[in-house]
Amino acid sequence: MKLNKRLIISLGIILGSVVTSIFAFVPINRIHDNYSKTWMSHVSDTTSIKELSLPGTHDSGATHSIVDVAGKCQDLDIKTQLNIGVRFLDLRIQLVNDEFVITHSFVKQNLTFKSVLNDISSFLKQNKSEFLLLSIKQEESSVNSKKDYETALEEILSAYKDVVSFDTSLPSTLKEARGKAYILSRSSTSFGIPAYGGWYDDTAFEMNDMYIQDNYCIDDINEKKNDILSTIEYTNNNADKLVLNFTSCYLDYGFPPTYAGTPAISINPWLLENIKDTKDKLGIMVIDFITEELTKSIYMRNIYE
Repeated sequence: MKLNKRLIISLGIILGSVVTSIFAFVPINRIHDNYSKTWMSHVSDTTSIKELSLPGTHDSGATHSIVDVAGKCQDLDIKTQLNIGVRFLDLRIQLVNDEFVITHSFVKQNLTFKSVLNDISSFLKQNKSEFLLLSIKQEESSVNSKKDYETALEEILSAYKDVVSFDTSLPSTLKEARGKAYILSRSSTSFGIPAYGGWYDDTAFEMNDMYIQDNYCIDDINEKKNDILSTIEYTNNNADKLVLNFTSCYLDYGFPPTYAGTPAISINPWLLENIKDTKDKLGIMVIDFITEELTKSIYMRNIYE
């Protein structure tokens, strides 16, 4: 009998299994030079958005876990991610007591959406050469809130309209995009680039002018590596598509199942090795436990060309 995923997580917590404690990633408080903050300033204004190779993070605000078993997908906070060159953020939000909080499933991240938007606003105002793509998803149903989700979301985003765009499509070129954050809407809203109603869970698919590889529940790490490589190949053969290539996954075998940390230990150095000597366009790489080295290896191919 196949156990409910939440039950598996809960039982795993009881067992106290620790699978990600051996991590040794880039320190959060490291001081980064201005190059990584403004790398887009070295890219031509006429560059098509769809031609860019963008470093991104999966569950960008998920820096907390339960006994290192479930919930955590990043070591670096969002401000640090932006400073090292990340330009795609995957934000999972829940409305709790009429305030949006960042959460990964039921694991709350001790972080408000407003705090994230403050960091985004500050970053873009200080680095006007850059642009961001924000994937926004309602992760859990609202709790103890008088406002409905869509009204509350539009209300909070409207307070940042000087940097957050409500456009329903991306601009064509980097020149048009600079200084703004564009919304990829994974919730049924009337603003942002529509990415709801056709997002197929745990697979690869085309939607509008996008191609998304998000196969995250896997039996074999090589399965995921093949997904990543085939999506890179697709990116280089389909210049008309905005491609999201999720490198994030968990291994759906054993007990408790192996969450984001363990696959990233294998995938991240493998990815770095496989892309470092190529000129391939990568689309948007959406990564667990991003590092400065991996981020640079992605964005620099926009500059070498």
